Amino acid sequence: MSAWPARLAPGVLMLASACAGGAANSQPALGPVPPLSVEVQNQNHNAITVYAFRGGFRDRLGYVEATNTRTFTFTWPMNNDIRFLINFLAQGCIISEPMPVFEGDELLLIVRSIDDDGANPDTCRSRG
Repeated sequence: MSAWPARLAPGVLMLASACAGGAANSQPALGPVPPLSVEVQNQNHNAITVYAFRGGFRDRLGYVEATNTRTFTFTWPMNNDIRFLINFLAQGCIISEPMPVFEGDELLLIVRSIDDDGANPDTCRSRG
């Protein structure tokens, strides 16, 4: 199992780890898209709403109280980058840098207490 950090807005940390056995298949798998999970650790003093984000498309994952952790399971097109839009209630939003995701990845999103300093209400209306 390996983990690597993604570059995000200042203070936000996202990690992914993959457990893979055997060689990678060059052909896409047929059938339903397997679910991904992301553990969101909200170390911020404000509650947040977290969205999976790609090209203006938002998939609301859920709400995380201040200084709490929640895990969300959702579907996402495999072998596509993912970004997270983090809405600090009544303060604005930030968007993470893109990160590739693959089948079997387990994601960890850490929202630190300083992240809301860079939140922008216009980012909440971002289209990409």
